[in-house]
Amino acid sequence: MKSNYYNVKGFAFIAILFLNVLNTFAQGYNFSLEGGTWNGHGNISPNGGTMLVGGAEVGGDGEVNATQWFVDQADGGDYLVLRTDAVGGQASWVWSNFSNSISAAAELSITTKNGANNATVAQYIRDAEAVFIAGGDQREYMDLWKGTAVEDALNYLINVKNVPIGGTSAGMAIMGGAYYAPETSGILSSEILNNPYHPYTSNSLFYNDFINNPVLTNVITDTHLDRTHGTNNENRYGRAFGLLARTVADNNATARYAIACDEATFVCIDVNGMAKVFGDGGQTQYPTKAYFMVVNCAVPETITSGQSLVWNNNNAAVKAYVIQGSTNGNGNSFSLTDWTTASGGGWLDMYTSNGYNGFNYINGSGASIGATAPNCDGGTTPPICDIPTVAIGTTTASSIAVSWNNTGASSYQLRHRVTGTSSWTTMTVNTTNYSIQGLTSSTSYDIRVRSVCGTEQSNYSPIQTASTTGNISYCSSYGNSTRYEFIDEVGIDGVYNFSGNDNGYGNNTSVTFNLTKGNTHTLFVDPNTSDRERFVIWIDYNQDGIFDTNTEEIAYKSTRRSFTSNFTVPTSALSGITRMRVSMQYANDGYPNPCDVISYGEVEDYTVSISGGSSQRTQNFTTLAPNNALYPNPTEGIISIHSNAENIALKVVDMLGNTLIKVQTNSVDLSSLNAGIYMIQVEEDGVKSIHKVIKK
Repeated sequence: MKSNYYNVKGFAFIAILFLNVLNTFAQGYNFSLEGGTWNGHGNISPNGGTMLVGGAEVGGDGEVNATQWFVDQADGGDYLVLRTDAVGGQASWVWSNFSNSISAAAELSITTKNGANNATVAQYIRDAEAVFIAGGDQREYMDLWKGTAVEDALNYLINVKNVPIGGTSAGMAIMGGAYYAPETSGILSSEILNNPYHPYTSNSLFYNDFINNPVLTNVITDTHLDRTHGTNNENRYGRAFGLLARTVADNNATARYAIACDEATFVCIDVNGMAKVFGDGGQTQYPTKAYFMVVNCAVPETITSGQSLVWNNNNAAVKAYVIQGSTNGNGNSFSLTDWTTASGGGWLDMYTSNGYNGFNYINGSGASIGATAPNCDGGTTPPICDIPTVAIGTTTASSIAVSWNNTGASSYQLRHRVTGTSSWTTMTVNTTNYSIQGLTSSTSYDIRVRSVCGTEQSNYSPIQTASTTGNISYCSSYGNSTRYEFIDEVGIDGVYNFSGNDNGYGNNTSVTFNLTKGNTHTLFVDPNTSDRERFVIWIDYNQDGIFDTNTEEIAYKSTRRSFTSNFTVPTSALSGITRMRVSMQYANDGYPNPCDVISYGEVEDYTVSISGGSSQRTQNFTTLAPNNALYPNPTEGIISIHSNAENIALKVVDMLGNTLIKVQTNSVDLSSLNAGIYMIQVEEDGVKSIHKVIKK
């Protein structure tokens, strides 16, 4: 009996495990909280940064101290591990060792493209204050995540929320602006040096199309340098050299760089581009060295498909600054700002006169520390032509202030145009800020900047949209206290503004959201609160300076969580620039009005630019999100909706607009209706949506 009992219990456990696996497969992701309360912290300010790990972490002092540096950048927030396979133990290890430094630790496995586009997945990522990408297969990361909500969320964390990001092995491999994601087999050192265009590089090298980390814009990374690969036990030092050669040739530029790491090596880079290296100082089986590789002024002499790579340049084609990691990261540094300023290591020359056999650093030997630093044109390093990060400042009726980070360029080209047009106005600027003058009031403009470095130029920055002000004035509305709640983030259609605590009122009218008449758009609002709040959002569609509570209210919601809501811009809306107001109030005080002074809560104003559309008038209904779909559809009788709302009501309407059935549940019986097409209006906690159903 006892044996049978344990057999049954074992089978039950296996069945539960199998069902969990099936559930993960079905939804395309699995979230596992390993400790703490997710998104349960108060207002914090992450410090940004990047951690690159060469793989094969061994749990030594170097790993512990590097991880402490990384979690400290999160300012006590939530730590999230991303992967594409089953949930691992990294987050559990972090929680066990660093719970005093973070609020929570979790693993998120994203296994399908649908999972990568799931709104819940994107929200888990956006809620994190530190993200670490596990090892695995960088091609799988690219195939599943690139062009999805996961990519958007990661770039939002890096560039808006200022969250530290790290990765090991494959996770490190995708960190650079250039990255190698092999479509078939990973390439060996001998293969790429003997043929830089080897089939294993076909459709496998990519540039500036995935993770956008400003400190790694022109950088390619490589990992596991000291591990042996292939039948001849090759290390990857030659592979890193060959991949760097390809990035130079592919981009026709010498301002390209590589960071390559031995196993158990941790490169920690702050937001200013200053790196330090952690490791065990060569005391374990791993050398724990990091190689910061700089092109020494010249392109390869021979880089042709089917021929051996020749990149010699007087036996100094590439200058590599080599740092052996220390257990506490002290005593060494390397600047990714100028790629020359360094301490605690030494320069090494790398070159090849004839492919793999002519490479001077096969398997990490054949060259010694003691070379000179890069020296081009009598003492200058290769020009650094990074893409600037642009910020919009104060706007007036005729001007827009613009600023950007110092990339080390000799000058910058700033261009602007009226949104929706094709003709740019371009000017050269020698500073990192400029006020564009002579603009038209109440007009939306596209703005972008690029670096100019001598004869080289960077790509232009992503377009930023800003609007000049008009002559319309709006009533004031603000919160008296944001001690317990404030609006953290607002977005439309994937464009987000992370505002944080604005002390009651946020004038974000320099941020513009582009809308089209007759089109449905997705609004996103994220509060920072532990209490239930009430939200109302208005758009002044007729540009009369008044938020009409009957015709210009686009969403209202009662929740303590972030939410999305779809809304349709009426075709009767006036084209041009107008105002959107987002108001949040403590739920016990009711829904706020457009001009209220709120006791507890916050108000934020934004600019919207409305264009296009036809003259046909549409009703302002939202469209049901896919995860809220009615089912079964078509139906012969009862139809239901998935919903977590506390208050829900359904209204069945025929195609003439006649109301046929009203219920206050999440299902309705259509068996009494004739076969045909009907519309069901759903109201969830005050937010309305509409959906077409077919009655069989």
